[in-house]
Amino acid sequence: MSAQENPLIGVWRLVSSQATVSDNGKTEVYNTKGPKGYLILTPWERMMTVSIGGDGDRKKVPTSDADLSELWKSLLAYTGKFRVEGDHLVTTVDVAWYELWTGTEQRRKFELDGDTLTIVTKPQPIGGVGERANALVSCKVIWEREE
Repeated sequence: MSAQENPLIGVWRLVSSQATVSDNGKTEVYNTKGPKGYLILTPWERMMTVSIGGDGDRKKVPTSDADLSELWKSLLAYTGKFRVEGDHLVTTVDVAWYELWTGTEQRRKFELDGDTLTIVTKPQPIGGVGERANALVSCKVIWEREE
């Protein structure tokens, strides 16, 4: 598959990331400050992405297990074979930072406008415990073509 056959093929740099959390009728929107990351979609139908929270949200040198846990919470990384179904990018995950995704299909709605790629997830369980146990999260991520 070539970039002419699939305009999603390429290297994409993360521009912005927003999460909308809904729980018990209450909705909160979180914008990540200065997120960093890349999305790579190859002609061989392999997708890889890694992203982290913004500079202000991450400790440079963790000094405790709690610091390491906080770093983990601001990381997202996974890879797998992908396919396009209409306006959805579907990845069959074979390696993930969040082990529960391994072996699943992650379906993302996308919109391509020139060199800007917007990806939106449908609401899904946040995976929280305690007061967030029933919360749902939806993410909107914007990428710019780098290559």
